[in-house]
Amino acid sequence: MSNPIDSETLSEQQRIALQLMNEICDRLPHDVRPVGREMQGCYFYVELVGEDAQRYWGHAGKSLDALQFIANNILVRRVHGELRLVLDADGYRERRAAALRARALELAQEVKAMNQEAELEPLPPHERRIIHKALADDPDVRTYSEGEEPDRRIIISPRE
Repeated sequence: MSNPIDSETLSEQQRIALQLMNEICDRLPHDVRPVGREMQGCYFYVELVGEDAQRYWGHAGKSLDALQFIANNILVRRVHGELRLVLDADGYRERRAAALRARALELAQEVKAMNQEAELEPLPPHERRIIHKALADDPDVRTYSEGEEPDRRIIISPRE
């Protein structure tokens, strides 16, 4: 992940978001602290660092997603703006995104070779987006989502 954002360049909303994450981390039973990494649009990427950071991944990142959900619900009341937190812990989301992109490319090759659709397991929206983006420029396959949350999944099919 990128280097920490210089504290002197933080916006007021980012300061409030980091203050909130410090308050949350102070109440957690493990050694973690938040570090602001980057802004992308209205998304403020914050990494939980410390010797116990990996404890916050949970199964398939579900604990991290839950913590992010809670933090964003509190943050929206404090900043009254568009800023949203994207939490990572010990680089989990970055590694997961790389693994999803690799899997998408691998499945796309299988779809092309077999000329048959491939169906992925149910994924949360932000992970489905990674798959869609990874294959968006491939002229030989297309992706679409099927099903209802939480069982919504991606289908990779040969382009007709």
